[in-house]
Amino acid sequence: MKRTFLIVAALMMFVPMTALASGSSVHLKDAEVSMDQETLRRGLTVFTDVCMGCHSAKYITYQGLMDYPEIGLSREAVDELRGDKALMSGLISELSPEDATESYGKVPPDLSLVVPGRRGGADYVYSLLTGYAHDKSGKVEDGNYNMYFPGNAIAMPDPLAWLDHEADETAELEAQAKDVASFLAFIGDPHQEFRRSLGAGVVGFLLFLTFILYLLKREIWKDVH
Repeated sequence: MKRTFLIVAALMMFVPMTALASGSSVHLKDAEVSMDQETLRRGLTVFTDVCMGCHSAKYITYQGLMDYPEIGLSREAVDELRGDKALMSGLISELSPEDATESYGKVPPDLSLVVPGRRGGADYVYSLLTGYAHDKSGKVEDGNYNMYFPGNAIAMPDPLAWLDHEADETAELEAQAKDVASFLAFIGDPHQEFRRSLGAGVVGFLLFLTFILYLLKREIWKDVH
């Protein structure tokens, strides 16, 4: 029995997380996340033009859009984007909770931490945006059936108009979904690139220190036989 358990556990290590992330057996698509500035700026545009119609990202401020070098918008661009909202206010949707509840039955979740907080992360976001389809059983109406949403019936209407899009629009819509998935991945952890570079420096220092200590040990013990 113990041996069987160990074999199953070992096999589970090789099961892709993307197969489990959406709560179903459907494998998620690869969002090909990029922290390139142009990608993040395009993702911000998709977020403000499309997603913010219903969703907020309260933990990223308009000031942050200038201060984070990965985005680095100018003051003029931020002023145009924020209107009369304060610089230190978050990206808050103008859809009121009351209207949201009336239209969708619930308040759409804040997306500040959707990538780190959702299994599958950015891949889940990308897959969800490009996962709208026709329900073959006819139980879920068009625009609310999504192959990657647990249970398939989703309250969020098709935001990118993926369902029944023209073939020549596929690449553009996929690009928009990848860009906004990258943007959401960034705001979920704005310091990730700095942390990675710092970590690489720390590891490099520790390796160098280990080498120096090794040479020191050889020097101290060279006459001991």
